Amino acid sequence: MESHNRWKIKFSIIMVIAIIVIYGSNILILKDPEHVISYIWTHLGFIPVDILIVAFVLDEIISKKEKEAMLEKLDMIMSTFFSEIGNDLIGQLSSVNAHKADTNYLESIKNWDDKDYENKLKEIKDKNIPFKADVAVENREEYLTNVRNLLINKREFIINLLNNPNLLEKEEFSGLLTAILHLDEELEHRPDLSKVSDIDFNHLNGDMERIYNKLIHEWIYYLRYLNKHYPYMIALIVRTNPFDENADAYVKE
Repeated sequence: MESHNRWKIKFSIIMVIAIIVIYGSNILILKDPEHVISYIWTHLGFIPVDILIVAFVLDEIISKKEKEAMLEKLDMIMSTFFSEIGNDLIGQLSSVNAHKADTNYLESIKNWDDKDYENKLKEIKDKNIPFKADVAVENREEYLTNVRNLLINKREFIINLLNNPNLLEKEEFSGLLTAILHLDEELEHRPDLSKVSDIDFNHLNGDMERIYNKLIHEWIYYLRYLNKHYPYMIALIVRTNPFDENADAYVKE
């Protein structure tokens, strides 16, 4: 740090000497000190204007760079979210969805490019993706128990994500986390899931549908991010695509 400051001091002294030499030689050669003084005085008046303009421009550039860096970190957080719980939750919900035909287009993500991701995100942004848990009565307890166990195991992780103040910049993702915690709370308050009636299951279905809609949107956004910045990471997700019944983690081609 001291050597860096010494460099600044030396550079400043050299510049001051250069200014004195340039203007001094001008006065000595041209014999017109009034012109030199007037020139200096005029340009001194523009210094505050220059500083003002530069300050605003630099502030805007720095703010933009800081926001881009923050959003990059948030995208990385989303990557952690899907690795920890998102992918498993998609698998559990999509596996019982009675309206799988409405998400058939997600089977072809391996062939998508950046434009396809953009178009699909715009298409489903305000669209309700149909979801209805098609689970036989005798299997409901087991299914809901599996969902509850997943949410309980990842509860602390979700809460820690929500405590990140930067998530205010990603309203959709924050809404997804809140919806997940709500379903977690609903299931936790039902210690005996064998007592879930048809009416009660329909209520829980509404909570799962809310998550499903938000989850798919954020999943596509996440894949677009990986496809653009980390294409080598998207390969595994394509091979384990929960919307593709023939998906297989093993590389075969």
